[in-house]
Amino acid sequence: MDKLKQIDSILKKAAADMHFNDAIQSSDWDAIEHKLKKRRRRIIVLWSFIALMFTTSIVTLIVNQDSLTDELGYNEASYENINNERENSVAQNIEAPSKTKLTNKSNDFEKNYKIPLVKSNNQKITVTKEDKKIVNNDYNELIININSKSVNTFNQALPEIKLEKIFLERNPITKKSNNPESFVKRWEYGIAFTPSISSKFTQKNSTLSGLINRNYNQYIGKQEKSSFASNFGFNLSYHINSKLFISSGLYLTQRAEYLNYKYTITDFPIVTNGEITDYGPLNPLAYVDVNHIGSNLYHFIEIPLNFGIKQPISSNFEIRAQFGVSFLSLTKLNGKKGNYLNLQLEDLSDLKFNKHNIATTVKTGLYYNKPRFNVGLEPSYSININSLNNAKTSALKTRPYAYGVNLITNIKIFKNE
Repeated sequence: MDKLKQIDSILKKAAADMHFNDAIQSSDWDAIEHKLKKRRRRIIVLWSFIALMFTTSIVTLIVNQDSLTDELGYNEASYENINNERENSVAQNIEAPSKTKLTNKSNDFEKNYKIPLVKSNNQKITVTKEDKKIVNNDYNELIININSKSVNTFNQALPEIKLEKIFLERNPITKKSNNPESFVKRWEYGIAFTPSISSKFTQKNSTLSGLINRNYNQYIGKQEKSSFASNFGFNLSYHINSKLFISSGLYLTQRAEYLNYKYTITDFPIVTNGEITDYGPLNPLAYVDVNHIGSNLYHFIEIPLNFGIKQPISSNFEIRAQFGVSFLSLTKLNGKKGNYLNLQLEDLSDLKFNKHNIATTVKTGLYYNKPRFNVGLEPSYSININSLNNAKTSALKTRPYAYGVNLITNIKIFKNE
């Protein structure tokens, strides 16, 4: 029996036994019945809503479980097929050793290659950096070790996995030029031309200084000035590493001086015991007028040995600095020079100079680099260490020097290590 009807019958029976029954109208019973039905509808709606929420939750859980299975890409039925495919893939990648060099940088390996993933119990297993060990041997074999203690699925340790003799030829790893370990030793050769300004340092030879004419400095010394000279030759350099190199070559080198003599010789020196003790006047008819303007050239064959460093400043430019010594062999003389004793003009070829000389050189400048050649522009300074004059026969010591801009073009010859 319906509970609402049962309650209604009980109320009507109880009301009939009461003495104020005449006061209760039929409309009152209708109102009570209406309220009871309204409450019944609210209860039905509430329970329907609860059932709907429960059903929706169950459906959502089932759908999400299916999606998770699809996203992982495997289930219990396909797990065996995935393992078979992985074994076949690893077998195809095992090839004979090649002589291709692989870099030992793990960062490059991580960018270009992926470690195969091992799946177990519907979980994805990843490999950390600590688990990967890359070893390059003579045959460039790549060995990857995955430590069992660091790979876990549901707290279950997996056995150690080794992939040996895997050669990665699909995406070969290339050397980087900025890696010092991958630097390729190379030779460079080319030509160099150096326009320069040449001059000299002059000082007295203490053993023969008494033979210098009193008018020498005024008539000759102050009238010898700097002049233009040049240096041209073949350059050769060997680059030890990315920072250091050694250079040498064979050059035709000049030293020069500009002359502007304008004086008249009116007396002559009197020499006693290897020094000038007095001056005797000349007859005016014997006066000698010296009027000479020109340049003196000293020609050398130069073989330098320089040590250099270089510093790249961009992909195409670098700064180089060199310091070293040079052997200079005097081969030819052109010009005339005033004698320090009697002030007479003499041909340079009649004077005695040191045939073998040593000079020191320093230069630094900017180089423009291309894969097969480079072009350099570097200021340079060179000075003789020893005197050009023979110390046994000359009262003067002269050390020529030159400073200019070295223009150089080199062709690169690469040599694999």
